Amino acid sequence: MSKKSKASSLKRAKPTMRKPAGDVAKVTLARNTTTAMKGSSLWSGSPDLQTANAGWNKASDALEKNAGLIEETRTQLATLEAAQVGLRHDWAVAADHMTGVVSVVAAGDPGLVAELGYGVKSYAALGPLPAPDGLKAERGSASGEAIFTWIRGAARRGFIVQHASDVANQATYSAIKACTKSKYTLKGATAPVYFRIAAIDPSVSEGASPWTAWISGSVG
Repeated sequence: MSKKSKASSLKRAKPTMRKPAGDVAKVTLARNTTTAMKGSSLWSGSPDLQTANAGWNKASDALEKNAGLIEETRTQLATLEAAQVGLRHDWAVAADHMTGVVSVVAAGDPGLVAELGYGVKSYAALGPLPAPDGLKAERGSASGEAIFTWIRGAARRGFIVQHASDVANQATYSAIKACTKSKYTLKGATAPVYFRIAAIDPSVSEGASPWTAWISGSVG
């Protein structure tokens, strides 16, 4: 075999490096490879090898330091964000208190409210509430049930209701009950049954609007 043929048959090694997935793996690879290099017979006699390795380790040190700072910052951010939730709540409580104080100090005067930097929301005085409108009755689906509905209107605090079996005899009147909805289902009733309602109104001495007229109900 000629010298040319023998030289061409020799294998040439090409260095390869696996690609680390994260920063910690990158730094670890650099450190482990450096340890291997320093134990090599080529290390002491190769200034280029030493210089390149020094640059690689410098980059590894910087990468490791910055990764630590990132982790530290993330921990601090999580702590600050948790604190911010409580601070937002404290702000809202303080803001509500401030609004309440402004309301008392300004005594409802729109000009003074605006002077203190607040928007103005005015409410018209409605006066005493009238008797509710639209009272209707229908037969309930169960035995002894009668259903009554009406229009809520301006009543915001609910209603009082009462039923009777003889409107001419107050002894048959039921106790007055409160009702928050504009619908009432009377249970256990027997015919004849009559029903009326009034709107709760704290602005009047009676505490409620006038009663509606009695209407008769159909009992299921």
